[in-house]
Amino acid sequence: MSSQGIANSRPQKSRWRQWRSEPPFRWSPLALKADTVRSLPIVIPVVLLGLAGIAAAIASVVATPPSWPEVAGVTGLLAAATAAEAFPLPIEGVNVGAGTTSLAIVSIVATAVIYGWEAAALVAFLTMAIVEAGRRRPPTRIVFNTGVYVCAAILAGLAASPFDGSDLGAIIAASCLGAAAFYVVDILFLSAVIARTRRLDWPALLLRYLYSTTLPFLVMTSLIITLVVLWNRSPWISIIVVGPLITVALHERWLHRALERLREFDRLKDEFIAVISHELRTPLTSVYGAALTLQKREVDDEMRGALLDIVSDEAGRLARLLDRALSASRLDANREIFEIESLDGGETARSIVDAARHRLPPGIQLELVVEPDVPHVLADPDKLRQILVNLTENAIKYSPDGGRVEVRVASAAPQVRFTVKDEGIGIAPEQQEHIFERFHRLDPNMTRGVGGLGLGLYISHELVKHMGGTIWVTSSEGAGSTFTFVLPAADAAT
Repeated sequence: MSSQGIANSRPQKSRWRQWRSEPPFRWSPLALKADTVRSLPIVIPVVLLGLAGIAAAIASVVATPPSWPEVAGVTGLLAAATAAEAFPLPIEGVNVGAGTTSLAIVSIVATAVIYGWEAAALVAFLTMAIVEAGRRRPPTRIVFNTGVYVCAAILAGLAASPFDGSDLGAIIAASCLGAAAFYVVDILFLSAVIARTRRLDWPALLLRYLYSTTLPFLVMTSLIITLVVLWNRSPWISIIVVGPLITVALHERWLHRALERLREFDRLKDEFIAVISHELRTPLTSVYGAALTLQKREVDDEMRGALLDIVSDEAGRLARLLDRALSASRLDANREIFEIESLDGGETARSIVDAARHRLPPGIQLELVVEPDVPHVLADPDKLRQILVNLTENAIKYSPDGGRVEVRVASAAPQVRFTVKDEGIGIAPEQQEHIFERFHRLDPNMTRGVGGLGLGLYISHELVKHMGGTIWVTSSEGAGSTFTFVLPAADAAT
């Protein structure tokens, strides 16, 4: 369990040319981030207490040097604590920090019970300093977390010190008191700094943290007791605890990943229902309105033809939406069948462009460029058509202000390259890495009237991948997009 939200910023160095003319830099609290400034009344006392505690521990160790067996034992517990802190466990229901729990408390409190508060303070200090520095945390966070661990370890050692016997009752009492002391200090300081940083109600936050971490604390207390009992018999026997701990850790991580996948599936299901409901409503409304008009009104032949065209177009749109949903489902389940053959990619692109020209919106110019000497391509004819249809329709759809759309087929030995370029709204850099994901749409709120299921690019990506090719995009926001995919050339396979 570690603190969140403690930030640190340092003033940037001025350039050399400006250095001589500018006054020397003077530190000011205003240079820190606002949340860091709010946390200072908690951070500074904790850091000072931690420094005093580690200084006292070092002085005590220097005054009374430990034996080599004690050094070896403390080193072993330090290694275990560092590994546990570096790889915290995601435990369901824990709402502290990042939602993970570190088992380092087991080794640190065991050190306090077995070797005293001085050794526990050193183990806690080195554990947190090594792990946090390795994670490249901000200095403010490193010193605070290290101070919290040092204070908690010292209090754990002092709480356990009255029970210095080797009988089972004394071990249980010392372990429970040490664990409780460490837990209380950790939760108090952690909740205090987060409450102050995020401007939350500290008592309410403390109660929430206590509620969500009580069960993990009881589990760790039982592990501490087990480790100390075994260590009291022989440090070598305590190694048997490592196996069960690793098993528990691996199972907990597997369970957490499984739950995360289930949540993601549930989120995708809800998103799919919301999107497809919205996309089906528009064509259904058009079909229903046209049919109702034909049924209840006397219309002339021209009006009847226009209404029937609406029914035909919207029914085709419905069919395409459902085909995409079914195609995505088959691809997810690896049930899509591919019949690879040698075919003329230029002719396939030509048929797609000719069909699209009959329903171009005003202001769109659709052009086809087939470079000379393009070899045949190895692909499934229907799948290649589906990819080109998806990319061409997207290029037209995301060019609401008109412009030129170019479909190009070229040789890129040993492959054939297909390119669909538009002059539309473009794609923001932060969205480009997500555009081939399921249900991802550039205009989810339809601020520019662009709808869709968000499946076309996902399907295109999967189809290209299954046919041994690669697809990518280059785009600038407001300057259009260029989608390119390559497939193996037929002559390269012979």
